[in-house]
Amino acid sequence: MEEKELEEFLLGRIILSPETLEKHVSLIHEKLFQYPLNKEIFSLIEEFKNNGTNIDLITLTNALKKNHENIAYTLSMIVQKGHFEANTTSCIEALNNIYQKNKLIAIAQNIDNGIMNKDNLHHIIASIENDLSKISVVKIKTLDNISSQIQDTLKDINKRMSTDGLLGIATGFDKIDKFTGGWQETDLVIIGGASSMGKTSFALAILLNACKYSNTPSVIFSYEMSSNQLLKRLISMESGVNNSYIINGTLGKDEYLKVNQAVGMLEKLPISIDECNITSLNYLKNRVREYVSKKEVKLVLVDYLQLVSHNNKNSTREQEVSKVTRTLKNLAKELSITIIALSQLNRGVGMRAMGKPTLSDLRESGEIEQASDVVILLHRPEYYGIEHDDKGESTKGMANIIFAKGRNIGVGEIPLKFNSNLTKFENV
Repeated sequence: MEEKELEEFLLGRIILSPETLEKHVSLIHEKLFQYPLNKEIFSLIEEFKNNGTNIDLITLTNALKKNHENIAYTLSMIVQKGHFEANTTSCIEALNNIYQKNKLIAIAQNIDNGIMNKDNLHHIIASIENDLSKISVVKIKTLDNISSQIQDTLKDINKRMSTDGLLGIATGFDKIDKFTGGWQETDLVIIGGASSMGKTSFALAILLNACKYSNTPSVIFSYEMSSNQLLKRLISMESGVNNSYIINGTLGKDEYLKVNQAVGMLEKLPISIDECNITSLNYLKNRVREYVSKKEVKLVLVDYLQLVSHNNKNSTREQEVSKVTRTLKNLAKELSITIIALSQLNRGVGMRAMGKPTLSDLRESGEIEQASDVVILLHRPEYYGIEHDDKGESTKGMANIIFAKGRNIGVGEIPLKFNSNLTKFENV
């Protein structure tokens, strides 16, 4: 069907079955209708709906006949088209796709105007990102029923029984994998820690292990460190050579050989590093989608949360971080990927006697705690001068991985070793 026929078919269906509007309320709107009369008819239908007036041929004809000749005939033809053997859902999807394509044409025209007017390049790019973030391909889901859902759940249970519970992405840390079952699709994992606790090192270890052990395509979005700095850390972790030697170039023959071997291994892994020269949330969203589409990425690391900006002049910093966090969760769900985001803690945590962090220590913590599926807090007692734990055992070279929130796994603590020379976490 042509666009005009699609519009008239949908209007006919709504007049014949007003519940169509209720069923697809989020997808049927005035902007879907490009032809003036069709737009006016739909606007009137919405007005009737809001006022509780019956939507039928007679009421519509009476309301429109003052301004339109032969409107009774036109409406009867529209209603007749509503009887066609066509799929309403497909019609709504087609009209939405036309609407989105028209928005793309408008974006292209704005780009052209901006270039012709010699606008600031960063303003043009920011405008493009903002406009593109509002465009999406509409795919209407059918209503689920418990019969099909319960079969999916049973398949999941059987699968877990045959894989020792590790269905998600392996972290490479035995006790963490046993506790979590691996990182799950659609999960947003937050890793928080005070300065110098090793947040980035822990996250890099998780990502490196996921690539090594299960060949999981991954990407790092780094807002603080360059790709050069991150790669040196990965080389140090993999080679066992002190990172400061690599940075300073003070390597002996054996160390240089280990470095080259580590480089050879890292080159084969499906890791990408995006240095994030643009800090906007829209840029991050679009880049994540691009990596998922082109490189089939399943694990995303964002370092770190508070450095992603949401351009809203009227919002507070906490509202901005909340928006970023909620967007990352929605993105993980939409793309069926795992997103790990690092978060700063409030400075007060270091002034506490034991320095042990809690959920409330997350900086701008409100929505971070709510939106996330898992919150991990890092604690190294040795850093705070605590030499023995509650059981009298030495804390030297030890780190506590605190699961402060686990939507499907619960809470708990898992000990790991921390090698400060390599800034590397290891199994105990």
